[in-house]
Amino acid sequence: MFRRLIKTFARRLNATYNRVMDLPDSPRKIALGVALGTALDFLPLPLVSIPVSFLLARLARVNAAAAVLTVVFFKWAVPFFFALNYYVGRALLGGGDPRGIDRQVSLLDFSAWLEWMEELGYPFMLGAAINSTASGVVAYFAVRTLLDYRRKKRRARPESPVKYPDRKRGRPTTRQ
Repeated sequence: MFRRLIKTFARRLNATYNRVMDLPDSPRKIALGVALGTALDFLPLPLVSIPVSFLLARLARVNAAAAVLTVVFFKWAVPFFFALNYYVGRALLGGGDPRGIDRQVSLLDFSAWLEWMEELGYPFMLGAAINSTASGVVAYFAVRTLLDYRRKKRRARPESPVKYPDRKRGRPTTRQ
């Protein structure tokens, strides 16, 4: 079962990677979209981060599809990101025993979610600011480098003749 889960995750990661890398936009805009999407997953925006990423990407004139694909892909990791936010903020601010970190909260009950966020307070928000900034910067440079390398490699490859299907027989033909 674990092996199948890993295969499914790897297939999904590969599909998302290829979708982002094949987007028809400049590497800068795509990388900024991925950075925006990655950064938004560290912020406490449950259920609204997808439309927020789309709107912010459109306002910032970066690739909205890359931002949304990134936010959707990393939804599984948001609980880990939130825990990391709290522990990074707590490490920087110091502090005693964690309060409210083990409490279960329904994300559909907005008032309970706000109360939980109030209990976590400054450590969480400081960690969220630091982690979202750091992850956005790392994502931007990583995706920009990968995009530049991939496009440079594709340009260097010799072009093969374009194939058009023969409508009568359904066989490919070569047009030059």
